[in-house]
Amino acid sequence: MARVLRLAAAFNILGGIFVVLEPAAPLAWAGLEHSAYPEVWQCLGLFVALLGLGYGLAARHPFRLWPIVLVGLLIKVLVPVGFVWAASRGRMPWEPGLLVFALGPIWWVPFGLILRGAARTHRADHTPPVVPLDMALSLYQDADGTDLLEASRQQPQFLVFLRHFGCTFCREALADLAAINERLHSSGTRLVLVHMSSEQEARELFRGYGLDDVTAISDPDRVLYRAFALRRGSPTQLLGWSVWKRGWEAGVKQGHGIGWLRGDAAQMPGAFVVSRGHVVAQFVHQTAADRPDYVVVAQEGVDQAEFQDGLEKDGVGFGFQDRLRRVLGAKAHEQN
Repeated sequence: MARVLRLAAAFNILGGIFVVLEPAAPLAWAGLEHSAYPEVWQCLGLFVALLGLGYGLAARHPFRLWPIVLVGLLIKVLVPVGFVWAASRGRMPWEPGLLVFALGPIWWVPFGLILRGAARTHRADHTPPVVPLDMALSLYQDADGTDLLEASRQQPQFLVFLRHFGCTFCREALADLAAINERLHSSGTRLVLVHMSSEQEARELFRGYGLDDVTAISDPDRVLYRAFALRRGSPTQLLGWSVWKRGWEAGVKQGHGIGWLRGDAAQMPGAFVVSRGHVVAQFVHQTAADRPDYVVVAQEGVDQAEFQDGLEKDGVGFGFQDRLRRVLGAKAHEQN
């Protein structure tokens, strides 16, 4: 990858310098008349040379300096596309096409491979380890110093995992939760908002929605997200047509708007009710635009928690319940 970028750097720098010194030569090769404004072509040559300098810098750390490669790839894609568009409408001759396509598409594949490698490295470097659920819950404490595992033994905890604070769906979720906060409290659950920003940013944002008294957990490393198996979304989950449609409704029609990116833009949200360290109800988003009925999820969790508490009193522990579910699930699978 470094060799490819160094080759691209040399190609652009030498080509750019040549155009600066001999602006009429490329026009002659393309069969065009001499330009009355050679300074325009000299500026273009300077731009090409500076872009080559950027490639040379990116060659030192191709994955870390991937934005330079991305800009170069976009230029090498958009210039041929713009040329075809202009030539097909008769706004410029087809003769320069050989030169345009000789300089652009040959870099598409290598630059694309570099960007793919950078994306994979980024995901690997920013993917926290998966820890057991009970351990993850014990790592995070509320304002009173009680960890979430211990708190779940006292009453069901309704954990709502948010997307980054700039996301319009995150703001929509906060508005929905603010509207039903009293109902959630009366159902017997405690609302816990898990986010990826700092505690100060969270307090300021939650205060605007009337949720300043709600327990908030800052998880910028996404350890708790991973413990609940919430993954980074695919392009379809994040940018699909249904997401754009709902984004227009939530961001524009409902007025939630958008903000600056805070946290991992690809992190998917979710909602879970945890009782005695076990998930008893959940809603896992299939797209970033999903809008769960939080009251239904919370009530289902409370019902399940009460049922399991009854089994506990009868001497049927969680371990036996888990084994029973696995046995029944295996038998159902065999019957199917």
